[in-house]
Amino acid sequence: MIGLKKLTMLRNFLICIFLLFFCLPEHAQAQEKKKILILNSYHQGLSWTDNIVKGIKESLKAMENSIDYYIEYMDTKRFYGDKYFEKIFNLMKQKYSGIKFDLIIVSDNDALLFTMKHYQRLFYEIPVIFCGINNFNDSLIEKYRKWFTGVAEETDVRGTLDIALKLHPNTQRVYIINDITTTGLAMKKGLLEIFPEFSNKISFIMLENPDMKELQKEVEKIPPKSIILLLLVNRDKTGNFFAYEESLDLLYPHTNSPIYSVWDFYLGRGIIGGKLTSAFLQGKKAGELALQVLQGKSPSEIPVVKESPNEYMFDYNELKRFNVSLNRLPKESRIINLPESFFVKYRKTLTMITLIFIGLSLVIVILTINISKRKKIEEELRISEEKYRDLYDNAPDMYHSVDKNGIIIECNETEAKMLGYKKEEIIGKPITYFMTEESKKAQAEFFPNIEKYSFIQVERDFIRKDGSVFTASLNVYVEVDEKGNFVKTKTIGRDITYRKQIEEELRKSREALRKLSVYLQNIRENERKEIAKEIHDELGQSLTALKLSLSWIKKRVEDEFLNKKLTIVNALIKQVQNISNRLRPSLIDYLTLEDAIMWQVKEFERNTSIVCNVDIAEHGIKLSKNVSLTLFRIFQETLTNIARHANATEVDIKMFRSEASILLIIKDNGIGISDEKIKSPESFGLMAMRERAYSINATLDIHRSYEGGTEIIISVPVRNND
Repeated sequence: MIGLKKLTMLRNFLICIFLLFFCLPEHAQAQEKKKILILNSYHQGLSWTDNIVKGIKESLKAMENSIDYYIEYMDTKRFYGDKYFEKIFNLMKQKYSGIKFDLIIVSDNDALLFTMKHYQRLFYEIPVIFCGINNFNDSLIEKYRKWFTGVAEETDVRGTLDIALKLHPNTQRVYIINDITTTGLAMKKGLLEIFPEFSNKISFIMLENPDMKELQKEVEKIPPKSIILLLLVNRDKTGNFFAYEESLDLLYPHTNSPIYSVWDFYLGRGIIGGKLTSAFLQGKKAGELALQVLQGKSPSEIPVVKESPNEYMFDYNELKRFNVSLNRLPKESRIINLPESFFVKYRKTLTMITLIFIGLSLVIVILTINISKRKKIEEELRISEEKYRDLYDNAPDMYHSVDKNGIIIECNETEAKMLGYKKEEIIGKPITYFMTEESKKAQAEFFPNIEKYSFIQVERDFIRKDGSVFTASLNVYVEVDEKGNFVKTKTIGRDITYRKQIEEELRKSREALRKLSVYLQNIRENERKEIAKEIHDELGQSLTALKLSLSWIKKRVEDEFLNKKLTIVNALIKQVQNISNRLRPSLIDYLTLEDAIMWQVKEFERNTSIVCNVDIAEHGIKLSKNVSLTLFRIFQETLTNIARHANATEVDIKMFRSEASILLIIKDNGIGISDEKIKSPESFGLMAMRERAYSINATLDIHRSYEGGTEIIISVPVRNND
């Protein structure tokens, strides 16, 4: 039995050696994969978009095993509008709210504009690489240049005309086919700028925005010594839409003239070639910039590639058809459909045969060497197995495995000691045998669905042999066979009884502190109420009596000094009223929260000159005095913070009812609060606001608005009949 086991181990070892040399795998240490989002303006299946994605992946091929790609298509050639983009934004927010991307690559203008519009809310401070951008200028990304760089897209009509006339020196006429789409009109504008350079050599005939059937007849009539410059035919004058390749497929059978273009998606479908704008090269160049960013370089350090990476590209079949010699092409030209030599054609096969021969030779040598080392390997394996068993049994944590019936099939000595049993007393029993009744119920609900998980963490209460109970945190790893059927669990457990006790004590302590905070706030409010009442009733009445006496005297005695004293008394009465209201606004006790807010807004505007826009959608909102007062105090603290820190000129205040909640939203246009300030344990004002909200079961959300400034949202749950 032992000899068979050793032979099996040796066989597995030799297979590993064979695969090592025969298959030549690349060895790379496991590392966390980079997350890259590729956001395309157009749809999957459009050759332009598909080739951009291919180009990106080509440049990042060396890192493909360490990259997770997330690819999205906005499909804006077929769908457009603000509502559609808003749906895309909501979908992106829902899908990727929990994912931190290392890099974002966007293709074409719509994706770039969408990314800039929602950058702060979706992708803040994530590097962005763009490509395929028409009419690029630096001002387009000036606001986000710190995080953005990329590749501009330009067509080279002059370069295409130059090479076409060089290859066909007897050309007398150039027929230009173009539509009147946005891109087509932009290309026409560039074409008109270079017409004067060629006007003395050739004649230009524009076939612009024709009906496709008429265009087919027109190209049949093109006379000899003419060439065709195909720009774009995405839409004809009847409104029919054509994919890039489809328009050329419809025209090619009807012409005997050489066709040139500025786009690589026409190559291989009937054009000779030209100085072509390549989606693949756009993506490849963007991938090269992305590689620099992934290697630690900041986008602000990488210049925008403003010269579009266009190339001379030609189709060998069309060159041959029109008797154009390869020697006349630019040296840097790329040629497709070029016939391959025997070695090039069968290069992969010849390479594989050579590698097989070398691999087999290496296997023979390795087998010869390993036969002499077999005994040594067997001894090392035996020692390794003993070390593993010793480590398994004496580990500080409990280990066990459970089969599909919930029966323990293996456990270590540590678990046996923790339960107070011997291993043989544990193995063969259901795992629930050692659990409390509550944990048995939880296990009964959980275990039948365990095949859904590869890993899960649960907590269970176990009963020792002596009857004592302890809580264990279990890390459960699920092992399945090649068909995906559950085989067993591999579970690591740790006694967390003491930690649970500490957590419970902390929870109780935190709850006690919150109750104390609420109690102190109530005491403070009562004290303010009493002080405000005394100031209003005692001091206010005395000053009022004094005012009445002075007024009585004034009616009988004309005295300038007496008039001044009466003015001072009036100011004192006003000041006493303000102090009383600041301590405890009487509006809260006798009117509504809405009235108190409006009073506070007027005071705030008077003291700060900051404009407040108030919108209370539903008047007469009724809340308890305690809830109203707490909301008012939070509102006061918010305005105080805006006056002190925001540097704002305007504040928007909204209060309305939404389903089962009352929402109070305060938003300023100031400098905005930082994340560090929100999370700082020294932000006592914010902490007090949160505790006040907690005391009335409300939620408080403080965040920096992507439009600028700070926004605070208080949501108070209310019953339907409130």
